[in-house]
Amino acid sequence: MIHFLCAVVCLFNIKTGEVNRKETDTIPPKYDSSLLQIFYSQDAVASNAVLLDEEERGTASTSISPLSGEKDVFLQMAAFQFSAMRYRYRGYDASLSATIINGLWMNDLHQSNPAWSLWNGLSQVMRNSIDYTSNNLQDNWLGDPGITTCIDMRASAQRKQLQWGYATSNRNYTNRYHFSFAKETNSKGWSWAMAFNLRLAEETYRTGCDYHSTNYYIAVDKQMKNAGTISCIVFGSPQQYGKQAAITEPVSNLFGTKYNPNWGYQQGLKRNAAMVNQHIPVGILMHQLNINNRSIWETSFGVVSGKRNDTGLDWYEAADPRPDYYRYLPEFQDDSVLRIQVKEVLLEQKGLQQINWQHFYSINRNAITRIDQINGSNESILGKRAHYLLDQKTIHTQKFQFSSTYRSRLNNYWNIATGIHYSYQQNHYYKTVFDLLGAEFHVNWNQFAESEFPSIIDVKQFDLDTPNRILYEGDKYGYDYLSTISFSNIWGEAAYTGNKVDFLLALRLSKTEFSRKGLVRNGLYPSQSRGRSPTSHFFNPLGKLGILIKLNAKNSLGFLMQVLSKAPQFDNVFISPRMRNTKQENPLSEQLLNIETYYKLLLQKCKVGISLYHTDSRNGMNVLTFYHDGYQQFVNYAIRNIDRQYTGIESSLNYEFNEHLDCSLVFAKGFHRYTSRQMVTVSLDNNESLLDKMEVYANNFRIAGSPMQVSGISFKYRTSNGLLLQCNASHFQDQWLEFNPLRRTYELLDGIVKGSEQWYKIVSQEKLPATFLMNTFIGKGFSIRNFYHRTPLRLFCSLSINNILNKQGIITGGYEQLRFDQDTKDPDKFPPKLFYGYGLNYAMSITISL
Repeated sequence: MIHFLCAVVCLFNIKTGEVNRKETDTIPPKYDSSLLQIFYSQDAVASNAVLLDEEERGTASTSISPLSGEKDVFLQMAAFQFSAMRYRYRGYDASLSATIINGLWMNDLHQSNPAWSLWNGLSQVMRNSIDYTSNNLQDNWLGDPGITTCIDMRASAQRKQLQWGYATSNRNYTNRYHFSFAKETNSKGWSWAMAFNLRLAEETYRTGCDYHSTNYYIAVDKQMKNAGTISCIVFGSPQQYGKQAAITEPVSNLFGTKYNPNWGYQQGLKRNAAMVNQHIPVGILMHQLNINNRSIWETSFGVVSGKRNDTGLDWYEAADPRPDYYRYLPEFQDDSVLRIQVKEVLLEQKGLQQINWQHFYSINRNAITRIDQINGSNESILGKRAHYLLDQKTIHTQKFQFSSTYRSRLNNYWNIATGIHYSYQQNHYYKTVFDLLGAEFHVNWNQFAESEFPSIIDVKQFDLDTPNRILYEGDKYGYDYLSTISFSNIWGEAAYTGNKVDFLLALRLSKTEFSRKGLVRNGLYPSQSRGRSPTSHFFNPLGKLGILIKLNAKNSLGFLMQVLSKAPQFDNVFISPRMRNTKQENPLSEQLLNIETYYKLLLQKCKVGISLYHTDSRNGMNVLTFYHDGYQQFVNYAIRNIDRQYTGIESSLNYEFNEHLDCSLVFAKGFHRYTSRQMVTVSLDNNESLLDKMEVYANNFRIAGSPMQVSGISFKYRTSNGLLLQCNASHFQDQWLEFNPLRRTYELLDGIVKGSEQWYKIVSQEKLPATFLMNTFIGKGFSIRNFYHRTPLRLFCSLSINNILNKQGIITGGYEQLRFDQDTKDPDKFPPKLFYGYGLNYAMSITISL
């Protein structure tokens, strides 16, 4: 109760605007400028410095699923209106939410978040879903403080119809074709359903990004007289698309907010260097036994197996090929005249704005090189060695799952649910040569180790057992390792429903184990790179107590307390899994305490809901790998003691004026911040020796990624002849950029006058501008007489338009670059990378159902 009272006090002291200077943690206090040098002769090692964790920061999909919120006013608004600004429920990380499909927990074990990409595009067969918040009885899973979405994809749960549809839009796809069919259970107890979708775009809203996706779903049910129902489903979402890169504000000012540096023209066609190709099908076998009219026992088995491939540029002893590399931009030039010249050249010569594929081929075709003692032999090779190439990073996932749940309504007052779950996941991580770009071969050498230890031959070998290995397209190189993770739990939940008071009690015990197994022995860590690491074990309990007081038939007041711990993620324990088995010292589980109270008013025409929440998280961990300009090498920042606090209020109101018109209002205000000074252990990526231990003065810095204040209003108008018109307006503010911990350390700020303009410029966390968006949706249903079938044809036509005001340059998120100039200590040299939202965008569709 003390924590809750503190949370309420914090709510009335929330401050908006940039991080207040008194609130934030207190910290004690010659380049060649010729155009030829600028564009073609950069330092090869330093220029390849942000291709590890940097490109992955701030890209996680953490919005509420659009499957959410069919009944809850706030969740519905959040899912369909707030997702454009990457809103997260209460600011929580996606790992605190869960998706259950046919009884199986579908979160990825490696990242802990729901694996939405596995069923992306199959929303028409996932309508039978229920969203649980932590104050609800969850009868087939005991979830964390986030949202648990339970989806029934069995054939018997599908709407019995034959449906065709077409849609066109200017979003992620331009054309969508879909087909679905579900048949009533026949006299022998069989029912089946299927769905197929095709989404295509030669170019999406993002320049240089194509999109191709085929989605499939097949389900069969068999009802047996005395043995329940057996259900089998198979679904998948093969997809291939080009990626949009985050860009800095100077780049967007120069080239526009739709600029994408990932592509360039090749033989007159746009080619994107950052392509994703993924197909990870899912199969689930489920048995449901109705023991009696009060009790159900369900058992599920599942298999998930497939690959995700991401291509990207790689280079060796060559200039950085990225057109937005900071040394190529006007801001990098010290001479004002040269700065103007560079800007004029970039704006006039469009080819310099994009990837120069022809330049790569020209360099490679003229790079005749001799390599001796190839593949560990005495032989040599003379040919075109690749200085530029496309690599392909592959994650091959194999996951096996089992769950069994039992739920029963014991009497008119008590409901119970209990279950067990086990998941085993193995990911195989490796990199291959995807395209040599006109070269004949590549060599499996570590160029960073070669630069640091030029006289030690073995150190530069990525594979000591096959030194100087010659690589051709399709060959593995660099890293090759397995991560093995298992998760098991047992849980029970009981709910009492009385006339005046309801109770909710729950307990979960879980265990997580993981290890790394290296498949190659590299020259930097010959004794720690190959073989299996010791297994890490984490035992994590969860306890939950909820009380609902029914003040009268229309008013209720509820309280909830949830205490739990969560195992750290694999990538936050292993310091450099691409290279070795080294782990953070004494990894700990994250401890969480969640307290909330809520009020509900249910009237005939009005529904009101208000929730206050306070969540404490302690002992979080993280690992960052990036190029450090001070050490002039890649470093690993192993961060621990990450404490977070989420405090806020959520409210919603729905008023029905009449049978045709209703209005919804929602408002949420949060104060999500770090509450500790984080501890960092610094080591070189190419050397395991400890460099430094330091504190990150992160106390009171805001948790990035999601706007902390959101509000929305929605009007829905329905007519008796099937017309639906909906208008929405949303406002977002208090959204912050993910900060670079290096800039908040004593070591970096030593020598800078505390309180000076430069000091605050380095330390202050950047807040994104407030945003206002308006969206609209119109739909109309028709019934057409069918001369060949008794059932009439049903047509539904719809048009949705988002960002009606066509606001350009909306920043939806971003992060501070991990690189920082140690000499000048100028934060503008490496400005934040930003993601920009869509301008006006639309989708039109027509659906025919029989």
